[in-house]
Amino acid sequence: MSLRELFEHRDVFVGCIALGRIPRDADAPPHAFPVDDANAITITTLALDYPSLGCPALAHDGLCSLHAKGKPDQCIAVPLDPLVPDHLQHAVLAQRSHGAGWIGAQCIRPGEHAGALLLRAGQIVDEEAKAAVQRRRHALSIERALWAAPLFDVLRRDFADPRRALAMFPSDGYRTIASVPALIGIGTLSTALARSCIAYIDAQTALIRRNVAHAVQRRRLDDRPMTHTLRGFSDALQDARAHLCALPQRGAATALAKEAEAWFLA
Repeated sequence: MSLRELFEHRDVFVGCIALGRIPRDADAPPHAFPVDDANAITITTLALDYPSLGCPALAHDGLCSLHAKGKPDQCIAVPLDPLVPDHLQHAVLAQRSHGAGWIGAQCIRPGEHAGALLLRAGQIVDEEAKAAVQRRRHALSIERALWAAPLFDVLRRDFADPRRALAMFPSDGYRTIASVPALIGIGTLSTALARSCIAYIDAQTALIRRNVAHAVQRRRLDDRPMTHTLRGFSDALQDARAHLCALPQRGAATALAKEAEAWFLA
């Protein structure tokens, strides 16, 4: 999910920043930042929850509760993956058709078919899915400039030894951190953005408190690592809130600030 979508659904999803390690090649996504000749780091935002639970947006009848409120583009694009180039989407579908988490996906058929609904000749042909993929990629491009690039500049200072730096990132999966760097980067641009970030922090803190309380009641051992992570996120968010509250009043004086206000406050 984009940070703007996380802002919109602040009472549903706990947002975080995901740092991933991928090969640096021609198929690296546009939001990847090169570290050395062979590796790149992706920086994205995503929703995080207890692995023992399903999607927090599901209603009691098992249907998505966000259709009327604005379903995230990543969800609309499923089973496609906007982070993967169009000509490799067939590999995404092949994985979806066999994964245990995609039981019931037998409608995904291998090979070229004249009546294919999603992909044909390496191109996305379903208009709704194509539009969602394009919107997701557009959001990645905008948010890269607004907060991901400055965050990577901070990380780059720790990459004097690329081998040691890359060891911090799993080769398969993500390293998740609180969304604080993005919120600080955006909130320092203008007072209006700072207030929006503070409101988001307050909603996230309340959501984390509720989720942790429910987890304590469930008493599942496999919930404990996520409870620890969420409590850490809550502490970090409170520190960010104090920082944003202490900032002086300022308008959107720069082009970047105006672009950020148009993106997050529209």
